[in-house]
Amino acid sequence: MVMPTRKIYVRIGAAAAPVGELIVDVAGNRETSAFSYDPTWLKSRNAFPLAPHMPLTETPFYMNKAVGGSSLPSPIADGSPDSWGRAIIKAALGGRVTSDLDYLLESDDFLRSGALRYFDGPEAEAMALAPPREGLGGVSVPRLLDLNQVIAEARAFEADPVRYRERRAEMMGGGLLKNAVGSLGGARPKVNALADDGSLWIVKLAKIDDQYAIARAEVMALRLAERVGISASTADVLESGQLFPIAKVKRFDRSGKIRIPFISAQTFMGLPGTDPGNYVDVAHLMLVHSDDPEGDRQELYRRLMFNVLIQNTDDHLRNLGFLYRGNGKWGLSPAFDINPVPEEGTTLKTAISEIHGNALDIEKVVDVAPYFGLNEDEGRTLAAAMATTIRDEWRQIGASVGMTSADFRAISPAMKNSQIERAIQFNVAAVPGATLP
Repeated sequence: MVMPTRKIYVRIGAAAAPVGELIVDVAGNRETSAFSYDPTWLKSRNAFPLAPHMPLTETPFYMNKAVGGSSLPSPIADGSPDSWGRAIIKAALGGRVTSDLDYLLESDDFLRSGALRYFDGPEAEAMALAPPREGLGGVSVPRLLDLNQVIAEARAFEADPVRYRERRAEMMGGGLLKNAVGSLGGARPKVNALADDGSLWIVKLAKIDDQYAIARAEVMALRLAERVGISASTADVLESGQLFPIAKVKRFDRSGKIRIPFISAQTFMGLPGTDPGNYVDVAHLMLVHSDDPEGDRQELYRRLMFNVLIQNTDDHLRNLGFLYRGNGKWGLSPAFDINPVPEEGTTLKTAISEIHGNALDIEKVVDVAPYFGLNEDEGRTLAAAMATTIRDEWRQIGASVGMTSADFRAISPAMKNSQIERAIQFNVAAVPGATLP
């Protein structure tokens, strides 16, 4: 647990190169932090800013706890769990969690997202915080083929968090779920798991009150995203022995033993807390900080359009990420956390632009095409082609991942909506006398 003031040594990658020092102060409900780059990092030819708003300088960066956010600098906070992960850590520790730093340091060093790591001292032999915990068989992370106990623990926690906390000492390795969660966020239950080849995967479990197989819908959406030209995470469905299956999504911040620096779009933009931001502003910042500004802007535009067309309205900026590409530049990570939302009346979490708002409106998406390096005619052509592919292929792709008639009925309102119809009409308007395909 943290003391009122604590110094943490920030390093990066498997080699644990020193990056900086983090000082956290906790006084009651007040949490503040200060981060300073290490002098050796500032002099390194491989050095890069941890985020666009944190340039390489000797001047410290100070943080207060933002509304709905963290007291930690945002590239560090990106490696900390939220929601589900925090609930598991708090339960495993019997409620003894006092600050954002506690959650960060209770996340397994091997599993945290991105490349940043945290140590208790500057010495080469200093201990990583937190080191991997050993579980049954000496393995801290469950295998993809051996998730039954993890599923059982997740269900036990959902059904009765108080009882789960009481029996935490009986769990494998002192806390099986806690060991496997790492820095995963989001409201739905998820854990990390290892494939036989050593690759890390995020395993998304069904919730106890799910009404349809959300795992199949998400994998379908990711594969459909690929079909319309979006770079999407590798994903598949695993049968769980429960009513609904689970989804597995390959982590893109790992390449063998290499840890790839990752930040959320919230951090890329330097936005505090849960400030929603907008897509056009992200595109503008890409012109300065992306290693491929034109490619990334057009990729972002396709994702915005796809979100509108399938009603993926959980598109907040923490569900959009960037990987470090070298030379101080960033690039969009593969798309993740894409889910069709069948409820009516939902809106985007991230606005299209400051003046275009959050409504699911394909005409407004076309209207902002010039901000993403396209003209409006190209936007209409892309919208018509994307909508046609969605209309013609979503059921076939859904069937290939095992979607049932109940699954199809559940998400049909998201996949057969007025925005798709309006987008397809763009082709009709472009060709006088044409009819809908």
